[in-house]
Amino acid sequence: MTNVVTKEQARNERHHYRLPNGTDTWISSYVGINSVERRAKGLPPRTPEAFPPPLEPIAFLVEQGANSMIPGHYHQADQFQVFMSGEGKFGIKPIEGLTVHYAMAFTPYAPIHADHTGVEYYTLRNGWDPGARWMPEHREALKGRTKSYRHGLGAIPALIGDAEGPKHIEGVLTQIIVPAEEDGLLCTLYQTTGKTPITGPSPNTGRGQYWLVMRGQCQINGEQASERSLVFVAPDEAAPAIESSAEGVAILLMQFPKRENA
Repeated sequence: MTNVVTKEQARNERHHYRLPNGTDTWISSYVGINSVERRAKGLPPRTPEAFPPPLEPIAFLVEQGANSMIPGHYHQADQFQVFMSGEGKFGIKPIEGLTVHYAMAFTPYAPIHADHTGVEYYTLRNGWDPGARWMPEHREALKGRTKSYRHGLGAIPALIGDAEGPKHIEGVLTQIIVPAEEDGLLCTLYQTTGKTPITGPSPNTGRGQYWLVMRGQCQINGEQASERSLVFVAPDEAAPAIESSAEGVAILLMQFPKRENA
């Protein structure tokens, strides 16, 4: 398991990156060294890995500038994205409230439009990715990979502390965001309003898990985790021991699917 990383710690590795179309983004690194951080630090570029890439957690927060657009593209690594704030559109669908997007490797997904507020979202991967492959320029490289196509959006319910959120929960409220699939893909929200242990699925049912604190505080394997804290758990590790604070916690679990030859 990686150490718990807070938003404040991630902001120490915040770097600006201007996309080829002129869109401004700011990338804050939580886990691993992503391609933007490598450029900012003058590190040599990394070549693409064979698919599936070796297990390597890489997670960062993206702040996309106001009135901007990230064109349609795909990546060579599986990923989750969690939209936290701002307004815009994901393809033709409006970005409304907290939303999870998952995309399997080599699956193109639609442009991300930010309106006058900009948008803020996490990108969470379990393998190295050298950067976006823009469409339609890289369509040819997708030939023979259509069986891997899979992506979707899931809305996150109201959280504790929100006006519409739960006020008193007996034990743990478990809410499914992405239903579990045979290969282990899933996304689940756990919420409590008191000091309660939280247990998720065994990590060996998938290919790595991210746990993201959405509201409140908890301890993860004895480490304090505040709002916007993040941790990665490898598939060969034990399930993390999570205990919410006396005020409760809302924590999001995202598990990657197993992959052949991985």
